[in-house]
Amino acid sequence: MTALPSAPSRPQPLRRRLLAAPLAAIALAGCASVSGLWPAGGGTPRKESIVAITADLALVRFNAGRPGELTSRQPLKGLQPGETVLGMDFRVAKGQLYVLGSSGRLYRADVETATLTPVGPPAARAFSGSAFGVDFNPTVDRVRVVSDSGMNLRLHPDTGAVVDANPALEGLQIDGPLAYVAGDPNAGRTPSITGAAYTYNKNDEKITTNYAIDSGLGVLVMQGSREGTQPVVSPNTGQLRTVGALGVAPFRSASFDIADVNNAAYAALNGAPGERSRWVQIDLETGRATPIGTIGGGQPVLGIAIEP
Repeated sequence: MTALPSAPSRPQPLRRRLLAAPLAAIALAGCASVSGLWPAGGGTPRKESIVAITADLALVRFNAGRPGELTSRQPLKGLQPGETVLGMDFRVAKGQLYVLGSSGRLYRADVETATLTPVGPPAARAFSGSAFGVDFNPTVDRVRVVSDSGMNLRLHPDTGAVVDANPALEGLQIDGPLAYVAGDPNAGRTPSITGAAYTYNKNDEKITTNYAIDSGLGVLVMQGSREGTQPVVSPNTGQLRTVGALGVAPFRSASFDIADVNNAAYAALNGAPGERSRWVQIDLETGRATPIGTIGGGQPVLGIAIEP
């Protein structure tokens, strides 16, 4: 979940419609990454319901399988003057949506009224970057924030404060800068991370994998190690490992999230300013992105989150 500069209730299931030309739709999806053509976004409904914030600061909702059809749209209320949105995610443990403002201020969001309430003051440390990834680590209940400049830090959801990565040192320390590990196919290249998301392990709630999207290279990566593998490498180190290419046309930033029920991964890819965001599903094993459609409403999105 990323951006360029009471628990929610689920929307009613969308009515299924028959596709008039299924073979044509499949062909279109298959050539999307080559020709730049994208399906309209009116496919088969899926289990996941999506909440997003658009560039004109509206909170919208849609079914993951039908991004072209918004089920609701409300103007965002409560954002401090001069602020925009950097990213968002659900704190699944509490069923509460959180939104990160451009001042570094964390907000709680009421999905039904589109109203934001500040958690605390702006972050004590200025953020660096122009595009950001924001996601909750479900194992420790902290907010991961990364950026295209290599910034890597955590926020406390109850106070909005930056987590000190090393209290033994004087001053506020943030986590290690993002960098590809030695031996990785992209070792030595500068990462541009703009989307971040964590998995949910049904068998062991104490482990998770932090995935991210490098918009500059067009690849899916892991930040830290994969859950269940040794040695365990924390996302706090900033170490990146390439999973694979998304296989879509170039994009400037990505809003990314993973469902808590089935680990289905989705992303909104943003191109040139003013263009509609492209909606894809991502294979976490290969990195491959499957086009679903463009997001309705005519505005690019600043952040997305899958409803728990």
